[in-house]
Amino acid sequence: MTALRATARLQLHKGFDFDAAAAQVGYFADLGVSHLYLSPIAASMPGSTHGYDGIDPTLINPELGGEGGFLRLAQRARARGLGLLLDIVPNHLAAAPQNPWWSDVLMHGRRSRYAQWFDIDWDAADGDERLWLPVLDRPLQEAVQAGVMRVEDGGDQPYLFHHDLRLPLSPRSYPLHDGVRQGWIERCNRSAERMHALLQRQHYHLAWWRSAGDQVNYRRFFDITSLAALRVEREDVFAAVHALPLRLVGEGWVDGLRIDHIDGLADPGAYLGRLRAQLDHAAEAGGRRGADITLHVEKILAEGEALPADWACDGTTGYDFMDQAGAWLHQQDAAETLSMKWQDRSGDPRSLDAVQQAARDAILDGSLYADLQRLMGAVKQAVGEAAARGDISDAMLRRAVCALLRHYPVYRPYALQAQPEREMLRRADATAAQQLDASGRAALCLVVDALQSPEGHELRVRFGQLSAPLNAKAVEDTAFYRYYRLLSRNEVGSDPQRVGLAGESMLALAQARGDQYPQAMLALATHDHKRGPDARARLALISRDVAAWQLALADWEQQCAAAAMPMPLPAAEGYALWQALVGAWPTQGAPGEDFAERMDQWLRKALREGKRISNWLDPDTELEDAAQQWLQALTQSNEMQGARDALASYVHLLAAAGASNGLAQLCLQLCLPGVPDIYQGTEFWDISLVDPDNRRPVDFAQRAQALADDRPWPQLLQDWHEGAPKMRLLSLLLQLRYEHPALFRQGTLHSLDSAASDRLVFVREHAGQVLLVAVRRASVVRCPGPGLVWQDDDATAASVEPRRTMRNVLDGRTEVFNGSVSDALLFAGSPVAVWISQESGADGQQ
Repeated sequence: MTALRATARLQLHKGFDFDAAAAQVGYFADLGVSHLYLSPIAASMPGSTHGYDGIDPTLINPELGGEGGFLRLAQRARARGLGLLLDIVPNHLAAAPQNPWWSDVLMHGRRSRYAQWFDIDWDAADGDERLWLPVLDRPLQEAVQAGVMRVEDGGDQPYLFHHDLRLPLSPRSYPLHDGVRQGWIERCNRSAERMHALLQRQHYHLAWWRSAGDQVNYRRFFDITSLAALRVEREDVFAAVHALPLRLVGEGWVDGLRIDHIDGLADPGAYLGRLRAQLDHAAEAGGRRGADITLHVEKILAEGEALPADWACDGTTGYDFMDQAGAWLHQQDAAETLSMKWQDRSGDPRSLDAVQQAARDAILDGSLYADLQRLMGAVKQAVGEAAARGDISDAMLRRAVCALLRHYPVYRPYALQAQPEREMLRRADATAAQQLDASGRAALCLVVDALQSPEGHELRVRFGQLSAPLNAKAVEDTAFYRYYRLLSRNEVGSDPQRVGLAGESMLALAQARGDQYPQAMLALATHDHKRGPDARARLALISRDVAAWQLALADWEQQCAAAAMPMPLPAAEGYALWQALVGAWPTQGAPGEDFAERMDQWLRKALREGKRISNWLDPDTELEDAAQQWLQALTQSNEMQGARDALASYVHLLAAAGASNGLAQLCLQLCLPGVPDIYQGTEFWDISLVDPDNRRPVDFAQRAQALADDRPWPQLLQDWHEGAPKMRLLSLLLQLRYEHPALFRQGTLHSLDSAASDRLVFVREHAGQVLLVAVRRASVVRCPGPGLVWQDDDATAASVEPRRTMRNVLDGRTEVFNGSVSDALLFAGSPVAVWISQESGADGQQ
């Protein structure tokens, strides 16, 4: 069995199925990864491009090739020594009739065998024990009167249609005898009164889609009405959801699982304990060790937060590393200047914290209002008697709960037994109390005590299942699209309030992660990232010279004004668009015809997520269309040639240094403790935008050709525009990880003395084998282009003791290191340097 050392994440869909992935197994084996890491493979909604809208977790997706296609991929992978990791989704399924469990609930309501499998509040106020189904394109009365609802004979039974949506009917609501059914159908479709009567006999209440946030009585994935949450804490649900992955583990085809949105589950710790035991049993039944099957969780860690120590997993999927590596590329002391420029531009003096708090309030009153009401039911059940004795009203409790949610700094609480968790709650409690009056503080005290009590499990569950989506929606999906101080820090898993991070701090965090979770994933890009790693690396350079950025911005806007084509956006959103253009502008040459379309797609999403001047419910399409026309003019028209050239010149100024930064963070990903996860297509420069842009088709033939490129490293640094040095660095370090697995898996980490903040030098050591890694944080001055060659000086980069003979992995040089090592010797003009000792060690392969 292949030990986990590096993964390649693949996004599967109908256009890139199992057989298409199997065709690339040879390429990935040659690249040097150990495992293919697959997006969800269970049956999902027809045409799904991601697989997170599952409809049958027990079945391999026919659109991907079904069981046969999966086995062909697995066999091909095994033949080339690759393992397989699966991304599974235990939290939710599609709330669609194509989902047989959901369809049964629609047909039989509370009597369905699956009625308790979904997290449905059948006793919700004014719910009449029916499922609130907000799927209509208009209010129910209008839909019936307009005739957009009809009954049709489906052969075995009649169905209700709303446009193309087909819904099952309760068997108790229509005649069972075929001979009279057609006449009954015709009468229903002719008479609005009969249609209303039929709808009243269903186990679901059809409603206007706009009512979802206020009335929906099933828990969703975040606020997405088309995704219904499962109660995987039930043994029967757990067994059904995990039957497929556990079978594939038992049959020897799957080597690990990635758990999507672990914070959506009722009790993540208990869930992981149960799953770990089941994985061990399945592995052992198939003749393997349970310890060989890995288990990773998708988890956003806040500043200062760590995974609970008792979780039975191998770590996170790597957002924490992505944040830390990116922060190191930024200039720490630029935060004040960047804030001042952003505030001047936007007219908004608030911090990100204030912005996201306001967003939380709006979301609690909007798309998550029904979830808040459900939490309040749990609160009143937990503190009802005490509240009555203290004259604490429901309104007081609600204000207290909202204040606590407004300031809760992490995604959610768990058992609230460990000191770090209690400290997070204490901080939120103290801050919330400052914003409440005496009655609110009294109510808050009751709520916080109940959350921490041994009897507070249900309250903790409901609080966490609201605080997690609230955090995600308010921060990543709202504040990140309102607070545009510097886009490269507005990334999943990042705290934009922290602009930079010292190298020593980053290494300390890496060491702590490696000590506790040596197999934690390290990511630089994912299917959910806001912008590609090399776009972030380029934008980080703004923090190195804020004045130059401001001058360039003023020039572009003057050019647009001269062309009588000013950007048709408010100042804040315009500031964001200019940054996005800088990050995504082609590394070489003019933007292609699709560039304006891609930017328009990003901008519409950004404006709607920000919910300030447009939104998803009521988009300002007139404004959005005007911005699209402006983008088209900027990238294509003669009138905007001056602005286009000025923007291109600025990007050209940053491009080489940005690419150098990209190599630095890739080197860190491959050499620090953990398991690097390589997202599909990022072997070349990745300046993609948020999904769906970051899920575009990958040209694997081009990458395979680049993998065979045998030009020397210095030449690749000169001819860097297409991404050849990034591919070389990746493949050589993956090969090194293959040759020295114990060094990377168990090697100690310590920093070497370095006087320069723009340089990071560290050593990994195991059983006499030494890896020396040096990376540089770029600036336009030190890496001016046109190549990625730096201007070295005689500065001492590190002190290496004792005397060692070392080989440079990238350029093949062999040197004897004994004491001080200069930049010129260590780097030889390269942005990164990786040296490995030539002395024999005990680092055998496993």
